[in-house]
Amino acid sequence: MITINEKTFALSTRETTLLLRVNEIGKVVCDHYGRRLEHDDLALAAVPDGVTTGRTIVYDEKQSEKLALPSIHGEYSTPFKGDDYSPSLEIVSDKGRLYDFVFVSALSRPLEKMEGYPTPHGEAEELILLCRDEKMGAELELHYAVFEDCDVIGKFVLVRNVGEKPFTLRRVYSSQFCLEDQGYVLHASYGSWAGEFQRAETPIGHFRYELGSDSGSSSDQHNPFFMVRRDDASLRTGAVYGFNLIYSGSHRIVVEKDAFGLIRIQQGISPRGLEKTLAPGDTFLTPMAVLTYTHNGLNGISKHMHAFVNDHVIPTRFARVPRPIAFNNWEGTYMKFNEAKLHSLAKKAKDLGCELFVLDDGWFGHRDADNSSLGDWDVYKKKLPHGIEGISKYVRKLGLKFGLWFEPEMASPDSHLLEQHPDWVIQDGIHEPSLGRHQLVLDLTKKEVRDYLFDALSNHLSTGCIDFVKWDYNRTICDIPNSGSFLHDYILGLYDLVGRLTKAFPDVLFENCASGGARNDLGMFSYFPQGWVSDDTDSFERAKMQLEMSFGYPQSVMSNHVSAKTNHQMLRKTGFGTKFDVAAIGVLGYEMDISELDSIEEKAIKSQIEFYKKHRETLQFGIYRILDTFEHGHGRLIVEVADANKALVTYVNYVQTPHPGNETLPMAGLDPEATYAYSVRPEYHSLKTFGSLINQVSPVHIKEEGVLVNVLSRFRGLDAEGLKGEAKGCTLNAGALQIGRQWAGTGYDDSTRILLDFGARIYVFEKK
Repeated sequence: MITINEKTFALSTRETTLLLRVNEIGKVVCDHYGRRLEHDDLALAAVPDGVTTGRTIVYDEKQSEKLALPSIHGEYSTPFKGDDYSPSLEIVSDKGRLYDFVFVSALSRPLEKMEGYPTPHGEAEELILLCRDEKMGAELELHYAVFEDCDVIGKFVLVRNVGEKPFTLRRVYSSQFCLEDQGYVLHASYGSWAGEFQRAETPIGHFRYELGSDSGSSSDQHNPFFMVRRDDASLRTGAVYGFNLIYSGSHRIVVEKDAFGLIRIQQGISPRGLEKTLAPGDTFLTPMAVLTYTHNGLNGISKHMHAFVNDHVIPTRFARVPRPIAFNNWEGTYMKFNEAKLHSLAKKAKDLGCELFVLDDGWFGHRDADNSSLGDWDVYKKKLPHGIEGISKYVRKLGLKFGLWFEPEMASPDSHLLEQHPDWVIQDGIHEPSLGRHQLVLDLTKKEVRDYLFDALSNHLSTGCIDFVKWDYNRTICDIPNSGSFLHDYILGLYDLVGRLTKAFPDVLFENCASGGARNDLGMFSYFPQGWVSDDTDSFERAKMQLEMSFGYPQSVMSNHVSAKTNHQMLRKTGFGTKFDVAAIGVLGYEMDISELDSIEEKAIKSQIEFYKKHRETLQFGIYRILDTFEHGHGRLIVEVADANKALVTYVNYVQTPHPGNETLPMAGLDPEATYAYSVRPEYHSLKTFGSLINQVSPVHIKEEGVLVNVLSRFRGLDAEGLKGEAKGCTLNAGALQIGRQWAGTGYDDSTRILLDFGARIYVFEKK
């Protein structure tokens, strides 16, 4: 709800209020953003004028002897008028570098589509505050979108040239937000290929913190999502602010605290390489920044962000629509496959219970390795003599959906495309362009390139035999031409291309991938309903990544696969049960050579898939809560997903210790008056788990790692611990459920949990 009262503006959601005001020098300031205020008490929140000290520049003594730009809670800032901190807007022209915007007018309306950008859908109001610098011929519109149902505020900016000469934007962030320091901590993520979404926290000191990406994509280096929390905030309690950006390109986050404890937080397009010249009458619009606040700790932020993404970002065609269970051939075959091998894998996938067969890289051109054929989207007939339609027809006849991998934004030097169009790749025209993964990036700022890619993909999608597309992006951008805003224009070209494709083929489910999670952001999720979290499929590493990603993104966008026991990235050996227990919180898939499974493994995977189908909607769309987390590399991670009738809890162990104690399972949010039946998902232990200890119960001597144990373990396993009972929700919420000791070398019985290093379990609580 938006309330305008002369020069005061209250933007209220269910639990929060953003209170804006135009002060006596004509600047838009934020008096309050936090818990919801009563309308009659808004005046109490007005931030009083400070006292100018020492060398402070007073903005205008005629209007106010106290107000200086660095000390106000400004919603935007420009340099060279006494404010020496990081500006949110920087313009240069023949007239000069000093641009000074003051408030002119305000209006509210329903949120309109943002030209060139993905725009959140669903019911939302928009407040527009017009500011102007008459002397310099420039206008600044501050836009605020209110998503009342999920306690989210969207912020973006429009700059307009209303003068007679051009000027150039050097920096224009989507949002600036100020708050008084009360002991805040910056919580963000960093990472790299196969190591995305690693946690980084630092108390906000008297410094300027800058993070983000200048790679041309939102990147695995620093995701656009971050939080600022009180240092006493926990998973369940305390004040936390959450921030994100609906943008897929280079971006910048700035957090700066001055000597008096005023924190200025900015987010938007990275200024590196951004020089956008506006002719008279031209405008520049920024992408939308996203803000939310909670007093319910880190889990409160995830609740708001999950609802926002599921209900306002994900394409409406797929919003809260259950995702299929995929089998992807990549780690099972890589590029070494033929039609017969794919047929056998598809048949086995169907027998196991999968619903979607995805053919990954290597099906086009003459691609047997990653050094050729990108850009040539014709079928490799040596591998697929019956083409994509042939393999799709076979897969669909089995009762599976069919999916296909593309990497449309790239081209190989060894390709027909670049033989014909060498000028279609990104290059500065002076230096030899550098390769990344043996490939170059196509210039999506060129309409002819976008048209070619639209036609090339449409030739396959229009046959109606493709239900799913995995869209990959395997390198960053470099060697950019001398263009003032090339990296930004590339992203606008990308949005144009994917917007056209998803509009033309609305029923095709697209999965976002960028060497894993290098472009998992709200911009891409506006077109593609799910994203590949990481190329590292090790379950423990994925558990950490999914945990960190979950604060800003719902599990419904996280594509997770159960892969081979010996992980290809870490060489860590983990059982299929543990891999499933982690992968199940999100969109489930399998990725291994399933033709090599033994009978006991097949039985286990069939059981996993049956379990997942039974609980799919809760696992993909349930309310997500972190109940416990690793501290300093030790302990346990416990995640709960719940709806009105059930809750599922994943428990992930760190490193096994020789002296485990008793453990209870913490719960949250269960109906205190209801009775719940609880159980642990049935699993088994391989006989090889016990090594030579197996001889304590075996009637014949079995050699550790010998032929006999290897043969027996293919047909028989040992059931894992059991847990079954009933309890009131209030009792379970109190953390009273004992789940049995972990293995400690002695005292084994049917309640002993053998988790080993990095092991996991799923517990189920169903309302009776």
